[in-house]
Amino acid sequence: MKRQYEYDSQFDGAFTIDGYEGIAWYIWGWEIEPDHDTEWSGLYNHTGNVVATMVGDDRHFVFDIGEIHKLDESEYCHSCGQTGCKHNIGEN
Repeated sequence: MKRQYEYDSQFDGAFTIDGYEGIAWYIWGWEIEPDHDTEWSGLYNHTGNVVATMVGDDRHFVFDIGEIHKLDESEYCHSCGQTGCKHNIGEN
């Protein structure tokens, strides 16, 4: 299921997530949810979680902010998303 999120530039780049060792993730932003007035106000509430996809995938996952850790550009493959793969390191 696609989640709604609010983009935040602090999440530019790739991350690892606790429990998913060896996989690089893109964080799209803060998860947001409608409340009982959203239809009228157009406002959404932050859940405190972030919306992420594995590098090379488009399925949304939701994680607690404490579970994510920033990766350096040279620490993951930009094609397959593996942190140990050296095939496409640093290429965008």
